[in-house]
Amino acid sequence: MRAATPSPSAYEEDPSITFPPFFAQPAVSLGTEGTVYELDGDTLRALTVAARDLLPPQDAAVSCGSRWASQQYRVVRQGDVIFIRIDEDPKACGGTQPALDSGASYAIHRDGRILRRLIDGQPDTAKPEDAGVSATPGEPGTTSPDALGDGPSPFLPLSWQDAGSPSRLP
Repeated sequence: MRAATPSPSAYEEDPSITFPPFFAQPAVSLGTEGTVYELDGDTLRALTVAARDLLPPQDAAVSCGSRWASQQYRVVRQGDVIFIRIDEDPKACGGTQPALDSGASYAIHRDGRILRRLIDGQPDTAKPEDAGVSATPGEPGTTSPDALGDGPSPFLPLSWQDAGSPSRLP
């Protein structure tokens, strides 16, 4: 759905930036008929930068789910930083569920520089993957990283752990 590799132009990751809760409150929809809305140039530029970074060029033939018009955009402005959340709108293409990992969050300076991007399905480099998890053996709710070994999780039923190994194939 999205471009294979987002362009690195004007991008220097700032992991200290924390995204706002985009869905903590209802958004005001710009699609309401008869209502006048004002969108400043900095916000329009930020939306354009984010859409160009996440989605393929719009002058090429692209699938319905990759079109700018097939996305939902949420914008939160905090000082000189414009936060943008882009999610596929499945209704735009006759669907009911968006594709997995089809969205992204952006922090864009009002001058158009991408300060931070977090694409769904990719690890958040601002948060260490083991943050807040104690690896002390025997502590309730935790496990030592070495306790599981290299094989499949011991918590899965044996029938799920097969993964088509030759010894179990009919």
